[in-house]
Amino acid sequence: MVNAYLVKQDGVVLIDTGIPGSERAILSSLKAAGIEQQEVRLILVTHGHGDHAGSAARLQEMTGAPVAVHENDAGMLRTGTQGRLIPTGLIGRIAPLFLGSVNKTTFPAVNPAIVIKGTMDLAPYGVVGTAIPTPGHTPGSVSVVLGNGDVFSGDLIFPQIPSGKPGLPFWADNPADVYSSVRTLLADNPQTFHLGHGGPFPAERVRQMVE
Repeated sequence: MVNAYLVKQDGVVLIDTGIPGSERAILSSLKAAGIEQQEVRLILVTHGHGDHAGSAARLQEMTGAPVAVHENDAGMLRTGTQGRLIPTGLIGRIAPLFLGSVNKTTFPAVNPAIVIKGTMDLAPYGVVGTAIPTPGHTPGSVSVVLGNGDVFSGDLIFPQIPSGKPGLPFWADNPADVYSSVRTLLADNPQTFHLGHGGPFPAERVRQMVE
């Protein structure tokens, strides 16, 4: 299961878009929250894998909101190709045999209107928060840190099997960068980590991952 998040303050920001075909479910969630689709001011993709960027093209068309992604993952969105997943352990090696969508290599391409090169202030979109580069899972992974202490970390952290504790994602281009990125996020004393799969975790549990 892939998590997408709606952040509503003065404006509405959608974080991640799910696999291809998720747009209807996301728009239904908007409606249930009393939000018109035209109110979405930004679609922020945490990284360029198909289970997070798969519906970005359709949602951009349907809402009119620009898509933002880090420059190092922008090529994945432009081509609709995520490339090969690099496993960090046994689960990452065997999961694609059972979960076809987790290794979905193609999805509808979209040209991101906003290419993130450093940190990105979300205030122009009506949200008190910042998108911060947190490479490791992919070179262009980003996390969203809100002023209230919530962190949306994409696939930087996965619940481990069978313990359920926060740990390395099952796939990562650079595991060492994952740990470094987690420490960067913890340095701002966040409260809660909202994950791309599973979660959430209080920051105290995430801190145990890097101690």
